Amino acid sequence: MAKNKSISILALALGWVAGSAWLFGQDEKGPKTNLPPDPFKDAESGEVEGARFIPPGKIAELTKKLKPSLVSIVQIGRDGDDRGTGSGFVISKDGLIATNLHVIGEGRSVRVEFSDGESREVKAVHAWDRHYDLAVVKVDPKGLDLKPMKIGDSETVTQGQLILGFGSPRGLKFSVVSGVVSAIRELDEDFLGDAEDTPDYPMIQIAMPIEQGNSGGPIVNLEGEAIGIVTLKHMRTRNLGFAVRSSDLEPLLKKPNSTPMNRWKTIGSLDPRDWTPKMGATWTQNGGTIQVNGFGSGFGGRSICVSEIDVPKDKFDLAVRVKLDNEAGAAGLMFSSDGGDVHYGFYPTNGQIRLTRFEGPDVNSWTILETLDSEAYKIGTWNRLRVRVDGDEITGFVNGKKVLKVKDDGGLGAGGKVGLCKFRQTEAGFRGFKIGKDLTVATIDEELMTKLGDAIDALAAAEKQDQKLVDQLGAETDTSRALLEKKAKQLEAQAAELRKLGVDLHTGRVAKNLSKLLEKEEIDLFEAGLQIAWIDNPELDLPHYRNRFDRLENDAREFMGEKKTDTERLESLRYFLFEENGFHGSRSEYYHHANSYVNSVLDDREGLPITLSVVFMELARRLEIKGVKGVPLPGHFLVGRFAGEKQDELKELVDVFESGKIIDREEAEKIAWSTSGVYATDDHFEPAGEVEIVIRMLRNLIGLEIDNGRNPEGATQYLDLVLAIAPDSAQERFQRSLIRIQMKNRTGAEEDLDWLLENRPAGIDYNRLQMFRDRLDEIIGENE
Repeated sequence: MAKNKSISILALALGWVAGSAWLFGQDEKGPKTNLPPDPFKDAESGEVEGARFIPPGKIAELTKKLKPSLVSIVQIGRDGDDRGTGSGFVISKDGLIATNLHVIGEGRSVRVEFSDGESREVKAVHAWDRHYDLAVVKVDPKGLDLKPMKIGDSETVTQGQLILGFGSPRGLKFSVVSGVVSAIRELDEDFLGDAEDTPDYPMIQIAMPIEQGNSGGPIVNLEGEAIGIVTLKHMRTRNLGFAVRSSDLEPLLKKPNSTPMNRWKTIGSLDPRDWTPKMGATWTQNGGTIQVNGFGSGFGGRSICVSEIDVPKDKFDLAVRVKLDNEAGAAGLMFSSDGGDVHYGFYPTNGQIRLTRFEGPDVNSWTILETLDSEAYKIGTWNRLRVRVDGDEITGFVNGKKVLKVKDDGGLGAGGKVGLCKFRQTEAGFRGFKIGKDLTVATIDEELMTKLGDAIDALAAAEKQDQKLVDQLGAETDTSRALLEKKAKQLEAQAAELRKLGVDLHTGRVAKNLSKLLEKEEIDLFEAGLQIAWIDNPELDLPHYRNRFDRLENDAREFMGEKKTDTERLESLRYFLFEENGFHGSRSEYYHHANSYVNSVLDDREGLPITLSVVFMELARRLEIKGVKGVPLPGHFLVGRFAGEKQDELKELVDVFESGKIIDREEAEKIAWSTSGVYATDDHFEPAGEVEIVIRMLRNLIGLEIDNGRNPEGATQYLDLVLAIAPDSAQERFQRSLIRIQMKNRTGAEEDLDWLLENRPAGIDYNRLQMFRDRLDEIIGENE
């Protein structure tokens, strides 16, 4: 009740702002999906009672009709061998084929095999969507007699409807099976064991046998129309699977983000300038994390990933953070390598730490130098491994603690390559790989540690109960239980306060970084965007993304070649980013926080108009393309090319959200009206300053928390950042005062309200604000 009351107070107070302009900062209203309530939320899996039988001969009739539309999709490994088989179906005569994204894989070559025996290499990924696990690939239709399958209306699918499924279960191509629609439902977050792996949108629940290889195949109604795409099966329950609705495929076809295969094969793959995987397994990179899975081709499932970084001679340190999916596995550092079978390995295995010398392809040429238990190693989480190689002396560290020191006379020495290694069926993640003369993590001065520890203890003092006290409490169980519950709530409140303090300290650090960055003569907007992303993810690997963006810049420069004029260079950049690399506006998860983070834009190649604009504008700045600036259209940020002596004459508008489409002013005005209900004026077509752009990015996040997330407290850190770089922003200061009231932070609320009354910035009805300030005690009392 208190929360609802506080939100009502927030909404009421926002209405006092002149012009109701408090919600104007969000980048765009965005596409909305109004989903009907799921009438079958509690329906059981399996066949529905009373289901009809498919008429005799109908299955054979439909199979004969649809078989020419079916394809088998083969993912090709690095060595050219077939790596896996999935399914798909033809949807256009010009060579478009629908399937799942996980079937084609990121960074892989793909071959399509048709039912008549023909096959084609995929020439482009026409459209793809990670959220819905969908992909549309394109093959050269020349010489093929393609028979597109009609896409049906999945909105008309009903529980109990009879269906057919087509696919390649266990590699048995062009198979057919009958089944029934069990329900249309959204899955519980933990349905697949992990909320991140479980789809968060309505799917067609199907009762039919599904095996590996069925993914990407169509489920069809008795009219032969595709109404869904088989996506996943339950690991333990038979005949329980799920399909993405055909309606979720439509946005990809309307707004494709085509990527040529030469570019597609770089998505999620390791940059060959940095890494060379060897001995099988699958090594990929997403964000700052290198992932490995699959069985290596070396003995014992060994696989290595060789770094191309130059290694210091004689003496060096090597470090990485590693996390195993299963402690029975093994993965860690590799060094002193010949690039093949010969190297050292320092890695956790079965909860222990091991140092091994590998001198050949099999166990007979392996020597375990040391295996030990260590309290420094933390099971089930990230651990930092470090080795110091000094000639034939090897020192190993785990989380900063020295765990072994070995002198390997006649060993491999300090030369050779370095990198990562894995064994058995291990799936592992690696972060922060480094090599250098000394990678010791600086330790905090002991006196400072004591001082900080005392301060934290003072914030959260807690008693320890000994057994005698426990016995005493047991004599009065009911009373003791009530008191213990009261104490537990006090400790929980203290813990929450400490966590908040940690968040505030991190926010303060980001605020200082942003303020310093925005004071520079030339402002790096990508770095500003990284700092904003860092606020929500303190573990974000900033150096990795800086390096990624540098690589993108270098690739764009190479692609641009010798083009001379700014117009030619801008057109080349537009083609490079949107045609060659498939950057595009977010179709399905518009209001997801990731769309506001530039690091996620690089990872997923999709985002909001403003984050895509930041990537585009910063590349243009680094490539010295003059006059490329932001255009702050209401509800939809654009990029403009400005000319003239002062670079203030708008010559061209680029809609980065629509894959870099060139539009005119009339189109821009229509977009502004349709997304925000605001008529665009001349001021909206003036160049946006860097500070204005950063504030707009933060306002998007504020809007996500207040308007969409209904979580005003979650907006606090973004409001703090805005006020750190623009202290005179009345909008954010008033919003923060309201949220502080909700959080029962009387002192903070008074501070913000008094600042507004004293400085009186434009845009607020100060008579009402004074009334609000005078009633503060009453309002906070109601909120409690």
